[in-house]
Formats: sequence, structure tokens, C-alpha cells
Amino acid sequence: MPFEDFRWLAAVIAAHKNGEVVGRTRLQKTVWLLQRLGLPTEYSYMIHFYGPYSEGLHAEVGLLENLGIVEESPMMTRGGEPYFVAKVTQRKGLPVEQLDERVKKAIPVLESANSIVLELAATYDAFRDQGDSHDDAVQRVKRKKGSKCDNGNLEQALELLERLELKK
Repeated sequence: MPFEDFRWLAAVIAAHKNGEVVGRTRLQKTVWLLQRLGLPTEYSYMIHFYGPYSEGLHAEVGLLENLGIVEESPMMTRGGEPYFVAKVTQRKGLPVEQLDERVKKAIPVLESANSIVLELAATYDAFRDQGDSHDDAVQRVKRKKGSKCDNGNLEQALELLERLELKK
């Protein structure tokens, strides 16, 4: 019997260090890229402020919280900006061991990526997935993300995609 998307989502969170993902944006981008690598979920994404975003994924984090599988805790940066930490509180029944090897290998790579680099990589990849050429996707990312592309961040994003073996 196939697992529901929310169980795969919980498995992805559980596969992270300490069973947690810091930041909703990070979780959104991680799942986008893992789906592209074969994570068997069917979250629909649209381009949003921070790149690809799935309302369904966001809703299922709430479902996981209601089921007592994940706890999402609000936190504050030193600058007073809010963010959330999603942490698995119950692992029983999660298909962590059934995650595809490519997905398992990608999780620590994505987890170690700078959040801006991850955001740029997912946004570029979403543009490519929509059919843009490499050059067009790069230009769209630059227009959408502006100064986030500076300081080598865009180059690091493209390198991240290469490490994941996603098309460039």
C-alpha cells in the first residue's frame, strides 16, 4: 500500500539531523527539490515570494501537527524576525527507511546548504521545470531575487543543483 504524502513529508523531516527542519521556506524548497529527485509526493507548487511554494504541503504540516507526529514551534531571530522549526515527535509508522537512496543522499546536502542558496536553487529549478532555458532561468532568478543573487550565491545555487544531479 502506498504511503500518503503527509507520511512521506514526516519521513523527510525525520531524516534530517535531530529530526527537524528549521524554517518553513527551507522545508518548502527541500521538498520541491526532493520531489524532482523522486520523492513520491504530489505536492502542487506555484512560484511565490520565495520561489516554489505548495499550499498543500503547508496544510499537511498542520495535519501532521494535529496527528501528533510533528510539532511546529515558532521562534525569533536575533533581529526579531519570526521563523518556525518543524520537529518529528513520533517516528512510528514513518517510511524513513523506504525513502529512495537518491532522496536519502540529497537530504544532508540540502540541509547543509545556506538558506538563500537553497531558495535560489529551487527557484532556478522551478523556472527550468516550466521550460525556461538555462540563460532565461538565470535572468528570471536575478530579476525576482535581486541582491540575493550577489556574493556568489547564484553560482553556489547552480553548483548545489549539479551536486544533486538536477539539470542545469
